[in-house]
Amino acid sequence: MSDFFSCLCAHERDRNWGSTMDYIAFRTTDPKPADRLMALVTRLVALAAAGAILLTLALVGFFVVLPLVVVGGIASYFYLRRRVRQAQWRAWSGMIDAEYTVIDRR
Repeated sequence: MSDFFSCLCAHERDRNWGSTMDYIAFRTTDPKPADRLMALVTRLVALAAAGAILLTLALVGFFVVLPLVVVGGIASYFYLRRRVRQAQWRAWSGMIDAEYTVIDRR
């Protein structure tokens, strides 16, 4: 059974990678200096892009989302305060003010 898997791996190796084993986990050949430089440049570009995206998200959060939340909170406070005052005024104006006498009948 192990011969089957070793044969399969050898077949995949020959078909995809040529005669030398060149996997990401371990390499039996040293990469060329140009390949090392290209890998370094690619990693630096990916890191710079990730940093730019993170910085953009932080700036948008601080300068767009946070002010909108603060303005919305202040507007909500004044709106609710006005609604509560209107509700209190309506309750007092519609109430019948009178004195009641309780009469006991036996």
